[in-house]
Amino acid sequence: MKYFYLIILIIMSACAQNTKEVKVNKVSVVKETEIVKDSISSQKLMKLSKTAAIQQYGAPASKEQFTLGEAYGEFRNNITNTYISDQRAPETIFIEELTWEKDQDTWITVWYEVQDKKSIPKETYIWDKGTEF
Repeated sequence: MKYFYLIILIIMSACAQNTKEVKVNKVSVVKETEIVKDSISSQKLMKLSKTAAIQQYGAPASKEQFTLGEAYGEFRNNITNTYISDQRAPETIFIEELTWEKDQDTWITVWYEVQDKKSIPKETYIWDKGTEF
C-alpha cells in the first residue's frame, strides 16, 4: 500500500511540473507577441510594402479599399491631404487602408496607393481606440 501512495505522489508531482512549464511557455509567447505589436511604428510601416507589413505584423484588424475620390470624412483627411486637389478628383487613384492594433489603447492605420499591382505606403495615422470620426 505504501508503494501505491508513493507512485501516485510521483505521478502528481510530475504533472505539476509540466503544468508550470506550459504556463511559462504561454507567458513567453504572449510577451513576444506584445513586443511585436509595440514595435509597430509609422516610420517602419512607411518603409515596408503591404506584403512585407503583413508578414511582419500579421493580418490587419481591418482592411478597406476605395478610390481617393471616395475618401470622405475626418479620419481619411490624412490620406486625401497627401495629394493636391487636382489629383483627388479623378477616380484613378486606388487606396488600400489597413489597420493594426498597436497596443491595447491605440490603432495604427496605413494607406497604400495601388500602382500596377503594387501597394506603396503613402500615409499613416495613430489613433485612440473608441475615437469616433
